[in-house]
Amino acid sequence: MDRGNRHTSRTGWLAALAALTLLAGAAAACSPRDPGGERRVVDAPIEAIDILVRESAPPGYTAKITSGLPSGCARFHEARITGRSGTTITISVTNTMPADPETICTDIYGYHETNLDLGQDFVSGGTYTVRVNDRARTFRAQ
Repeated sequence: MDRGNRHTSRTGWLAALAALTLLAGAAAACSPRDPGGERRVVDAPIEAIDILVRESAPPGYTAKITSGLPSGCARFHEARITGRSGTTITISVTNTMPADPETICTDIYGYHETNLDLGQDFVSGGTYTVRVNDRARTFRAQ
């Protein structure tokens, strides 16, 4: 190998090292400011509510809920029935997000599906409403 090739090889290696150093600095700038990972609970956006009828006597019902994960930082937290008043069933679906509002998150929208058992305590022919966060779905019991 002659001296010119060795110099070119060394220059290329140094350029690659410099590029990696810049990338590492950029990655650090995009990481959360709070590496401890403190998170806050927020309502999840609701994309769809479907009511499934289970074949049993009497029929049982399940709420199939599709909720959104509006960024790469969003994590599904929980879905739970928070109340039932007359013919209305209320459900809360939540995500967690970084507590630090300066955290940079990827702009990727994801989905999470949850099936919640609503039970069998429904009057045949009755109309019921399932309210999930800011959305609602009405169904008629069989």
